[in-house]
Amino acid sequence: MPMACVAATLPAMSKRPVSLLVVIGTLAHMGGAERQAIYLIEHLASLPGCTVAVLAFEEGAALRPVLAGLGVPVHVLPYYFRWPRVRRAVALLRLARLLRYTLKPDALLPFVGIHSKAMAQVWPLSGARFCWWNQQDEGRNLHGTPEEGRLLRKVSCITSNSEAGRIFLAETYGLPPERIRVYNNGTPLPQPAANPAPWRDQLNLGHRRMVSMIANITTFKDHATLLEAWVAVRRHFAGRATPVLLLAGHLREHVTVARLKTQAFDLGLSSDDVRLLGAVGDVPGLIAQSDLVVHSSLTEGCPNAVCEAMAMARAVVATDIPGCRQALGEDGAPWLAEPRNPAALASRMIRLLEDDDLRRGEGRRNQLRIREEFSIAGMNRELQQLIEQGLGVSLGQSRDC
Repeated sequence: MPMACVAATLPAMSKRPVSLLVVIGTLAHMGGAERQAIYLIEHLASLPGCTVAVLAFEEGAALRPVLAGLGVPVHVLPYYFRWPRVRRAVALLRLARLLRYTLKPDALLPFVGIHSKAMAQVWPLSGARFCWWNQQDEGRNLHGTPEEGRLLRKVSCITSNSEAGRIFLAETYGLPPERIRVYNNGTPLPQPAANPAPWRDQLNLGHRRMVSMIANITTFKDHATLLEAWVAVRRHFAGRATPVLLLAGHLREHVTVARLKTQAFDLGLSSDDVRLLGAVGDVPGLIAQSDLVVHSSLTEGCPNAVCEAMAMARAVVATDIPGCRQALGEDGAPWLAEPRNPAALASRMIRLLEDDDLRRGEGRRNQLRIREEFSIAGMNRELQQLIEQGLGVSLGQSRDC
C-alpha cells in the first residue's frame, strides 16, 4: 500500500538534531492513545540525532513522571476544543506562536483526530515540515465539515490504528481509502509483576470466576448492555458459585455512572454481582487474575483494552465492531456479539465460562496473535518510516541528520 506522504527535505548542511513534537490530550491519565504515544516517544527519544518534546492540552500528574524518566520536555496549553469560536481562534494563534518561535519542531505528531485537526490548522504557521493526521479513534469530536476535509487533504499523511478509523475518514470526507495508512497498535507482552495485587483476596471472591471489563465508564462503552447480559449470566449459574463482573475505569462521567447504578438496581444486580472498581493502577494484575475479559463498546478504534487482555492470554468476548474484529482476527470472530444484543453477549460469556479448556485455548491463540501482529517494535518502525519519508531524512543514523 502506498505511503502517500508529501516529501520534504531538511536543509542539506543542517547540523542540528531533527526536532519531533508528539501531541497528546492530557497528562492526567494514561488512556489508550496516550499509551501508544509513550511507546513511540520512548523509541524516538532513543534515536541519535533526534530530540523529542511533548505538547499536551491538559495538565496532570499521571504522565509527567513517565516523560521525565525519558528525559522528554513537556509543554502544556489550555484545553480549547469546546471554547466558543473566537476563543478557539485566539488559542490557535497562541499555539502557532509557541510552535514557530519557541518549540521549532520539524514534525508535528498528534495522536487522535481532534488534536490532529488542531495541528493541521496551525501547521502552515508553525514552521514544521511535516504533519500527520493520526486517527487513533473512530471519529469522536469530529463533525464531518468541509473545513475538516480540506485539512485532511493538506496534511503530509493520514494514519489510523484501525479499519474503523479508515472507514470513518474515507466515508465522511470522501477520501480514497488507500490514502489512509492503517497500522496495528503496539501491545506489550506481559512481564511477571514483582508484587501483583491479590485481587481475588482483596475482593473476597473465594473461588468465584472473575469477568472484567477495562474501560472508562462512558456512554459509548455501553456498559448498559453488559449489565443486561450479566442478568442472563447470573441466572445461568444460579445454584452454583456465580461469577462476578468487575468494571474497572474512571468514573468522571457522573451522569453515566448514576444511570448505570440505577440500571443495576432495577435489574436486581447487587454490589456482590457487579463491582465498580473505579480507576485501577494494576490493570495487568487484574487482567491476569481474571478468567475472562469482556468489551461491550459500541464504537472504537482498535481497543487497547482488548489487545492487552489478548497479550496476557485471556479469552475475550466483545462486540462485533471493526476495531474489535481487527484485534481478535477472523479466528476470534465466534466471540464477537452484535452490538446492543445482551442475549448474544451473554451466550458467548457463558460458553467460555463453562469450558475451561476452550477458554484457555482461546487465550493462548490471542496471545500468539498479539506476538505476531501487534508488536510495539513493529508499530514504531512503521511510524518512523512515515516520518522519515515525510522529512526526507533517515532518523537515528547520525547526529548530523
